[in-house]
Amino acid sequence: MNTLMNINSKKSGFTLVELLISVAIMGLIVGVLYQVIGVTLSSYHAADDRAVLVPQARYALERMVTFVQESDYIVAPDTTISTKVLTVSERLSDQYDNITHIYKVDGDGIPDADNDHNGLINDGVVVPVELITFRLDETDATNGRLMEKMPDYGTSQTGDYKAEIMICEHVTEFACRRLSAGIVEITLTLQQGSKAVTLRTTAKARWVD
Repeated sequence: MNTLMNINSKKSGFTLVELLISVAIMGLIVGVLYQVIGVTLSSYHAADDRAVLVPQARYALERMVTFVQESDYIVAPDTTISTKVLTVSERLSDQYDNITHIYKVDGDGIPDADNDHNGLINDGVVVPVELITFRLDETDATNGRLMEKMPDYGTSQTGDYKAEIMICEHVTEFACRRLSAGIVEITLTLQQGSKAVTLRTTAKARWVD
């Protein structure tokens, strides 16, 4: 009988102290894993936000630069102040037949600003200067929008414009500064949540000395 009791006593389970220690260790492990997962998710969301913002900013900036490069007349900004508006003569678009004013996928090979199809653009008499404007719309304080307004070449009239369109949102800064007669510096900052992207470049109008 004594031998049987000794065998049973050796089969005892975990003590309360051992269980508490095990629970505490498991809690520490879970806490560390939670922190690691949290940091990983935060980094993922930050990278994801930037992945959304960068293409938008790059598209808007490249579009403005393209129009500046082909321009022969920069209206705004002037050379003394930085503004939230960029206005230049538009002599790049080729979407229509300049005689029929019918939309053509490949255009007709002549910039639409040449309204009379004589090979002269912005001659100031028969063909007045057509302007394209980029501006920051801050109507919604939580979501600045970069707007574009360009001439409507789908009609025979000069001086008429298409409806303004948004080319970029989440804009917190849009600054244009003219460094010289034909060189413009453009700064564009987009922010979504705590993440922000800033792009800056300069563009030179090829037809301005």
